[in-house]
Amino acid sequence: MPDYLGLKLEFVMKHKTKITLVFLQIVAVFFLATSFAQAQDGNAEAGKGLYAVCSGCHGADGMGMEATNSPRLQGQLESYLIRQLQYFKSGIRGSHKDDTYGATMKGMAATLPHDQAIRDVVAYISTL
Repeated sequence: MPDYLGLKLEFVMKHKTKITLVFLQIVAVFFLATSFAQAQDGNAEAGKGLYAVCSGCHGADGMGMEATNSPRLQGQLESYLIRQLQYFKSGIRGSHKDDTYGATMKGMAATLPHDQAIRDVVAYISTL
């Protein structure tokens, strides 16, 4: 009887770089698909009005501002922006006593009344 486990192990060891690359490609496609699906829930037109407050620190073009220590939003994955806004809103971010910039952002995120508003503003940011 052939040693099937040994043959499989030999195959994996011989092709581990290719297997790793395929795995990473599958993971990347999953995250891109997830990000795209979340984008479909947001209304960029509704988010445009909400972004007016954000533009004071992040700029009208979403490129960020060094003077306010505000990062670039343009080009970020929507899933990332949604998650970070939810973290600020819930207090996961911006609650440490030494995080003055985070505390400011926590207050700004609190002005977004619900998750739909978060998705809307992020949908608008993705148009910048």
